[in-house]
Amino acid sequence: MNPSWWGTPAPDEGKYRNTSLSPSWAESPVSTSSQANAISTGQWAFVSNQTPSIQSILLSKSETGSLNRPPKLMHLNEYPGWVDRFHTYVLGQNTELWIRFTTDFDQAIEVAASSAATFADLPEDQKKTYDLEKKAYAILTQSLSKYIYHQFVSFKTTKKLWDALKTREG
Repeated sequence: MNPSWWGTPAPDEGKYRNTSLSPSWAESPVSTSSQANAISTGQWAFVSNQTPSIQSILLSKSETGSLNRPPKLMHLNEYPGWVDRFHTYVLGQNTELWIRFTTDFDQAIEVAASSAATFADLPEDQKKTYDLEKKAYAILTQSLSKYIYHQFVSFKTTKKLWDALKTREG
């Protein structure tokens, strides 16, 4: 591979040197000759062969999620296949989170936690319940496409939203 094609700038000059296999996307390569910027057929083949792989990775992340992104439910008829992936994702985040999907949230805790002063006075178990509820609700709403979520925006607790999704699937 041509040393000026990608890499990091050499400390004493403006040209790029291939110091690693990862390209520098912040700036375009600098070269003094047009031959140095010529892209070989092999390089184009490498880039074009990567496109389907990149697309499949992006689709896979949408379906299965990633460490900080839950799997996305794009359409309600996808619910039967999505629900197991989502359940696995939630359990991977925190096994106690799933309780919020099956247990009603006490609205008195929501009211008590509405200000910093009253939140500080809550017992530890209620603080934990409140935190789990907020995290579970955020994960669930993040996993819904905007086309689905707008239909369920009136459901303000994790369990109510979850139950509404189950009844409206497909």
